[in-house]
Amino acid sequence: MPLPLDELVSHPQIVNQRAQDLEWEDLLFEYERALDDIQAWLRGLSTEQIHFKPGEKVYSIAEIVTHNSFSDEMFWSWIALLGQGRSAEIDPKTLISGDGARNTAMLLDLEAQNEACRTLARHTIDTLSPAPDLTATTPHPYFGALNAKGWIYFMALHRGMHRYQCESVIDAPGFP
Repeated sequence: MPLPLDELVSHPQIVNQRAQDLEWEDLLFEYERALDDIQAWLRGLSTEQIHFKPGEKVYSIAEIVTHNSFSDEMFWSWIALLGQGRSAEIDPKTLISGDGARNTAMLLDLEAQNEACRTLARHTIDTLSPAPDLTATTPHPYFGALNAKGWIYFMALHRGMHRYQCESVIDAPGFP
């Protein structure tokens, strides 16, 4: 049973610990559920709504979702490296960047990006060795050292945290 998002954010040290208790299929399920949640949530929005920016330095929903997809692509490459014990090839400085945020993405683009992430997730897990390295870690500035399983669990959490951010865009004054 997954832990509530708020509990994981309040207790970052349990993210990697909790991930170790899950099988790869369960981790994939948690990640895909996060993809499904955001996809279902986007279905009720218009193009105008996904591009609405509550402030100059505040992301639109399109920017939040494209950032998630861009980040996930990077994280899945990290998971493949971690599973092979190749953590030295990962540069954790690329983590806190906000890269990939695009306000020009349309609803169909966001759906396609989510599906590309789903395909990448399944491919990455399917190509891991039968006994992937779980000792190799890469640090997250808030959640600490995460191994391959920890990063997958984090990605589901990351999407949930950004879904809350999308909800704050909807709650902002002037939202169409």
